[in-house]
Amino acid sequence: MKNKHLKPEVKALLSNVEKVLGKDSIQYQKLDYYLDTLVTVYEYNYDSEKDLLGELKTLLAKLSKQIPELSPEQFREKYPSISQMIAYLDEWLTN
Repeated sequence: MKNKHLKPEVKALLSNVEKVLGKDSIQYQKLDYYLDTLVTVYEYNYDSEKDLLGELKTLLAKLSKQIPELSPEQFREKYPSISQMIAYLDEWLTN
């Protein structure tokens, strides 16, 4: 079920912060970034029945056919921090 009020509320919140602190302020930019990320995750997980982590894995699997270093074995070796993040989220999100 899509929350049609979410994006207008985010826009209103950002607008208020912009009026007080300005669009170039660190606080505004951080808030914009955090809200954008969280709204995206929220929409993927709840509104559209999609799993953002699953989408990432599917994309990496498709890309690995064209870019050998993205195959699971090489990916873990070349991008250990990203692999660790994915493994952590996999475990955390399924509990």
